[in-house]
Formats: sequence, structure tokens, C-alpha cells
Amino acid sequence: MEAELRHLLAAGVEREETDGPWHDRFLTIDGVPLVAVCSGMGMVNAAAATERLIGVHRPGLILNFGCAGAHRRDILPGDVVIGERSVHHAAVHILANGEELFVGGRYEVGGETMEAADLASDPALVGLARDAAAGWAPDAWPAATGWPTDLVRRAATVHVGAVASADVWTQAPARLDLLHARHGTLCEDMEAAAIAQVCVRHGVPFLTIKDISNNEFHAASDLAGGFTDFPTAEVGKRAAALLRRVVARLAREPVSG
Repeated sequence: MEAELRHLLAAGVEREETDGPWHDRFLTIDGVPLVAVCSGMGMVNAAAATERLIGVHRPGLILNFGCAGAHRRDILPGDVVIGERSVHHAAVHILANGEELFVGGRYEVGGETMEAADLASDPALVGLARDAAAGWAPDAWPAATGWPTDLVRRAATVHVGAVASADVWTQAPARLDLLHARHGTLCEDMEAAAIAQVCVRHGVPFLTIKDISNNEFHAASDLAGGFTDFPTAEVGKRAAALLRRVVARLAREPVSG
């Protein structure tokens, strides 16, 4: 979303180009040239934006950032997740008995290969992000902006683990528990796994960084009422701050495909 991307663009946009639905913003952070693209929400938008970005700009690597919903009760608004893996959690088979079967690896059907739905981020980028997060703390989440009323406020923290993705916003605690148990995921978004899959096909190093905007275990978001409680001013802010720190390290320790 533009609400997320603006936190990165605050570093200063040098020029802009429009190509059909895509609006490229060019900027430099710590000497590292970046092309920033807002994909729009959802797996199809994310995949399309990534394919076009790789085809037009041939980037050395792709960094994705934005907000996400927690998959654990202890991961709270303002926390940041460094994505070691991205999992397309809706890539399931519904069996004849109604049960779900998730097949995370590549497999073949009728001679055609189904791509993996559980994809690792580039290890070097994960390492850079871990180093960049060392000694750093995300800004505290504003007390009046969706902090769970049943919890004592605490400082925001950084986690490292898997990010789940699908065109699904999960609110039911039982389903959140199932997804976490099945995949080991810490949070969910609607883009990261699609971006990861396109990057893997092209051999482009990839990393996702997410900040937590909601924890449905403690407070259900107002989906039916039109997202009146969505914390627009905060989403992506902390993920962008860590991404900038990663870019600063890339200036000293380049990683390329």
C-alpha cells in the first residue's frame, strides 16, 4: 500500500516514471540505488509487480516490506518480523473427506511441475537483517492505536521466522493456531510468498520484513465495518526503518544474484 511505502519514500525520491499501472520511484539510500514500487494488495498484484520489476529493471535483489497480522498471541502491534521463509498457506488440497493437505514442496501432476509454496529467503539477506536489527528497537506502538486492552504495554521487539501469505485475512483464533502449528509462521500478509515465488524462478535474492499491525487473538479488526480501526499512519513504518538499516549494510556488504 502507498500508506506503507511512504515511510521508505521519506528518504527522498529523485525521479519518478509511470509504465501502465506501475509507478516507479527512484531513490538512493546510503549510496545504494533503489527502485520502489507499490504493488497493490494481493497475491496477483504482488506477482505481477515483481515480474515486471525484474523484467524492466534487472535488480540485484528484491526487498519486500509492509504490515502483517500476528499468528501468535505474544507477537503484538509494533513488533517486526524478519521473514526467513514465505509460505503460500492457501496452497492446499481439499481431500475427499474434507480435510486439508498442504504440500509445501515442488511436485508433479500429469507431468507438469507445481512450484513450491514454502520458500526460503536469501540466507545472506536474512543474516544482514539480523545484524541490522541487533541493538535496534522498533518505535513503540501508540497506546491509542489498537493496542490490545487486555495486555500491559511493552516495548516492540524483533522476531525472525516464517511469513504466511494468501488473499485471506484470518481472524478465527483456532485457524490462526492451525496455521502456526502447520507452518511455524509468525504472521500473515497478502503478498510476500507471491513475490518470493517469482524471485526464485528468476534467481533473484529476496527478503521480506513485516511489522505487526493487528493481533486477532486479542482484538478482532473491524472487517465488516470497513476497517474503521485500521492503523493507517503506523503500517509499514517499523518495517521500513529496519529495511533502511539493511540497505545501509548492503552498502558495505553487497549481495547479488
